[in-house]
Amino acid sequence: MKKPTQAGDDDSGMLIKASAKRLFETLMEQTADRIYIKDRESRFVTASQALATMHGMKDRHELEGKSDFDLFSIEHAQQAYDDEQEILRTGKPLINIIEKETWEDGTITWVSSSKAPLHLQSGKLVGIMGISRDVTAERQAQEELAKSEQRLREQNEIMRSDYESANKVQSVMIPGRVPQIKHINIAHLWKPMTSVGGDMINFPRNPSNCLLFFLGDVCGHGVTAAFYTVLIKYLTAHSAEVYNDNPQEFLNSVNQEVTGRINKGFVTGLSGHFAARQKDGSRRLILSNAGHRQVLVYRKASKEIEMIELPTGTVMGFPGVGASKAKAIDLSVGDRFYAFTDGIVEASAPNEEEFGMKRVIENFRKLSEKPIQETLDTMYQIVGDFTQVPDQQDDITILGFEMS
Repeated sequence: MKKPTQAGDDDSGMLIKASAKRLFETLMEQTADRIYIKDRESRFVTASQALATMHGMKDRHELEGKSDFDLFSIEHAQQAYDDEQEILRTGKPLINIIEKETWEDGTITWVSSSKAPLHLQSGKLVGIMGISRDVTAERQAQEELAKSEQRLREQNEIMRSDYESANKVQSVMIPGRVPQIKHINIAHLWKPMTSVGGDMINFPRNPSNCLLFFLGDVCGHGVTAAFYTVLIKYLTAHSAEVYNDNPQEFLNSVNQEVTGRINKGFVTGLSGHFAARQKDGSRRLILSNAGHRQVLVYRKASKEIEMIELPTGTVMGFPGVGASKAKAIDLSVGDRFYAFTDGIVEASAPNEEEFGMKRVIENFRKLSEKPIQETLDTMYQIVGDFTQVPDQQDDITILGFEMS
């Protein structure tokens, strides 16, 4: 430890010799705190220069003999007077209370104030000693924080309400009406990442009364994407009213209507219909896609999965682009057709390895003996076990058809 210098010793000696009165005067002149002593009538006996300056006075002695009634509004002065008289009556101090100061011009400030009874050495109670610090900035910051928290609560409530509304709409809308077609077993699975999502399946009614379907994926997640699925549902239903057995024209019609209505986003889509059943029980599936090229077919005869790459089609939501040319796939009795959004293929394990198309194909092949709806449900469970997390990473939607 450094030994004090001789000069320091001299300074200490001077402080010791200084009178208590002079030390008190120095404190009252130099402190930044608002210190005061009041008599039993709550009149100032002495006060710090900081307190006098706050009240627009050059000399702190100008406060002597005045009371809060000379400085503040009657409302504030009366409250301060009542508090101080209660201290004198009970002998109990008030420590670090927050006081609102209302000035004569209507200005409001806040202080942290402590007040205690003042006794002489003889024990006689002669008045009040107090100290206060301006906390207006801190109070305003707290109020702004409280307002921000309230706004956040209100926004969260709006968001929760939006999610509930979107969930109710989607639960009715997706997939909506599922047609009953002889010799075709239809299975579907729709699992949004949250309570709502941007994936959708529907089976629009059409003049040919054929089994027409649409599988779509709106870019993004949550409420915004969910509300766009409502738009897509309406547009596909509208376009299906004039369906002419050409899924390419159907998707282009939807794209024409959706372009310009989805801000900073796009929609991938796959659409098709089943032609009439042949005598041997086979059917032809006519497909077109808008950025959704890969589909799977399970061949009952070979017990193998075939991945089919459809012709290139451009995603919907942009002007001057189009869906792919139609492609026909022949399906025999016992064959299955699978289409799905990218939530399955891109599902990731903790080591960031993706589930991938190879695993999708292998598991669909292994599950081929199960009923087709159970196949989809089990596939979903397998993907969840692979990711090892309770929450999905993306919307997951699967559509399946089995010829019977």
